[in-house]
Amino acid sequence: MHSRSVSVTIDIAGLPPERIAFAPSPMAELGAALHALSEPAHHPGLHNWTTATACALKPDLADRLQEADFLWRTTRSDILLPPDPGATLAEDMDRLDQMPEEEFVTAALEISCAASYGRARPSPLHDPYKRDRTRERTAARGPCQAAFVERVLADPPAVRAWLRRLFEDCEQAFFGDTWQRVRVQLAADARHKAEVLRRRGLAEALAEVSPALTLDAERQRIVADKLATGQTTALQPGERAVITFVPTAFG
Repeated sequence: MHSRSVSVTIDIAGLPPERIAFAPSPMAELGAALHALSEPAHHPGLHNWTTATACALKPDLADRLQEADFLWRTTRSDILLPPDPGATLAEDMDRLDQMPEEEFVTAALEISCAASYGRARPSPLHDPYKRDRTRERTAARGPCQAAFVERVLADPPAVRAWLRRLFEDCEQAFFGDTWQRVRVQLAADARHKAEVLRRRGLAEALAEVSPALTLDAERQRIVADKLATGQTTALQPGERAVITFVPTAFG
C-alpha cells in the first residue's frame, strides 16, 4: 500500500507483537474530558455531560482550567498521554512527577508550541533558539498561553506541582465519578482489542481501533491518517520498546 501524503507514521520494524498493548489511562481520559469541556461544539454527543459539568465547576477551578487549556484545547499535550498507564489518576500523576525535567518541558510544549512535531529537537529549556521559537509561536495564541509557557520555561517544578493540584481538584470536582462510570467499559474495550490482535493480527486490531489507522506491512509501520505530518519509531534508543493504544469514552 502507499502511505497518504498527510499522515503520522510509527516505525515498528523489529517490535515484538507482545510489546503492543491496549490499556485505559485515567490521565489520558481526563485530558480527553478536558478537551471536550473546552471545545463542547466539537463533541455534540457529549452535550449533556459538558453542559452539566461546566455549570457545576467552581469559578476558581474554571479559571485555572482556562489558564492551562492550551495543553488540551486544540491538541492534547504528550504529558496527558502516559506511555505506561496506571490504574488510577494518582498513579499516572506519579509517573508525571518522575519524568525528567527536560523531558517534561519538551512533552508539555511539543505539539502546541513546536514548529515540527515528531522530529528530535533540543529542549526549549536549555536551547536559546528553540526557546525563542517557542515564545514566538505562543505569542500568536494570545497572552494567556504565552504567560503559561513562560511559567513552564522559568520554573518547571512549580508548574508540575500546580498541574498536579489542578488534576487532583478535577478528580474531586467531576472526574472521579466520571472515571468510575467509564473505566469498566474502557477495560473491556482494551481486552477485546488485545484478543483481536492475538487471534487475527495487527492489521485487524488497528481497524478495530480506528478507520484512520492502517498497517503498512511492507514498510513495517503504522500509518495514521491525520491533518498533520509526522513520524516516529517505537524502538527509541535506551527505552523499552512498547506501543500502547488507549481507549477513550470522550475522544
